[in-house]
Amino acid sequence: MKKILGGFCIILLLLTGFLLWNQFHNQTPNSVEEKNAYILKGYTEEEKNKIETLSPENQAYLLEEDYQSSILTYFETPNFDETKLKDYIHFSKLYGLSQDDIVFIVNHQYNDLEKYDVKTVALMHETYYIHEFLERYLNYSNIHPTEQIESVVANVNSNLDYAFYTQDYAVDFDKQYLILVNKYYKLSSDYTPSNLVTIASQYGRNLSLESTVYEQYQLMWNAAKKEGLTLYIRSPYRSYATQQRLYNNYVAQDGKVAADTYSARAGYSEHQTGLAFDVTSPTTNFDTFPNSKEFKWLLEHAHEYGFILRYPKGKEYITGYMYEPWHYRYVGVDAATIIHDTGLTFEEYYAYYVR
Repeated sequence: MKKILGGFCIILLLLTGFLLWNQFHNQTPNSVEEKNAYILKGYTEEEKNKIETLSPENQAYLLEEDYQSSILTYFETPNFDETKLKDYIHFSKLYGLSQDDIVFIVNHQYNDLEKYDVKTVALMHETYYIHEFLERYLNYSNIHPTEQIESVVANVNSNLDYAFYTQDYAVDFDKQYLILVNKYYKLSSDYTPSNLVTIASQYGRNLSLESTVYEQYQLMWNAAKKEGLTLYIRSPYRSYATQQRLYNNYVAQDGKVAADTYSARAGYSEHQTGLAFDVTSPTTNFDTFPNSKEFKWLLEHAHEYGFILRYPKGKEYITGYMYEPWHYRYVGVDAATIIHDTGLTFEEYYAYYVR
C-alpha cells in the first residue's frame, strides 16, 4: 500500500512539474519570453515597462516592428493617443518631422499629403487652419511672401485670395441668423425676408426689420434707455431695388472705386436680409455718432443682445468696407459673444464656426 501511495505521489509531482513547465513556456503577451523579446529588440527596461501598459494589439505590433528608438518620447508627447500609435510610427517613417508635429498632424487627420515642409506644418498649427484650404494658403503665401502665416490663414478663410465680387457663392439660408452676405455671397434680386415688421417711431424710422431682430433691438433699446441713452435706427431693411438705386447714385457721385468702399452692390447688401441696420442716436448723425455715449455703450453691450459691429476699424481689408461704427448686424447671442471676445470679423467667424 505504501509503495502504491509513494508511486502515486511521484506521478503527481511529475505531472505538476510538467504543467508548471508548460505554463511557463506558453504565457500570454506579458510572458517572460516576450518581455525578454523587447530587451532583445533593443528596448531598455524602462521602455519595456511602458510598452507593457499598452493594449495587447499595440504590444504585438511593436514586437513585429523594428526597434523604435524614441518610443518613450511618443508616450510623453502632449495629446498622445494610444489608438493612433501605428499611424504615428508609420507617418514618422515617411517624413522627418518632430514627434510633436507627428502627433499633432495625425491627431487632426492631416496626414494625407505627399509632401510636408516647414510652411505647410506651420499653417497646420494655426488655430483657424482649414485643411481643405491648404493649397489656397500656399498659393496666397507665395504671392504675398511677406505676409505672416496667421494673416495668410485669416485672409484666405475670408476669401481674400479672390478679388471682391469675383465669386458669387449662394447664400446658405439653412444657417438662419448666421447667413453670410458680403462681396462673395450674393442674394437674388427677388429675395425678401418673410417675417418683416414695421419699426415703431420711438425706436427709429418707420421702416422694416426682421421680427426677431426687432424684438432683440427693443430689449437693447430699453437697456440703454435705463442708462439715460437713446438709440435710433436710421436705415434697416432695404430691398434689392432700393440698394441698386443707392449704389448707382453713389457711383454717379464718387465713382465706382470709391463707392465700393462704403456701399454694397445690389444683392450683396446685408440690409436686404432684414438682419442689419444703421443706428445712431436722435441727436447724432453718422459722422458724430462715434463720439457719443450711445456708441460706447453699444461696443460694451450689443453682443449681449446678439448684435455685432459688422465693419470694425482695422478690418477693412477683410470686410471690404470702410469702418462703419453705426452698422450693426444680428447673429444671435452666442455668436456675437464669441465675435466680441475674440475680435474676429463675421467673415472669419463664418469660416471657423459656421461654414
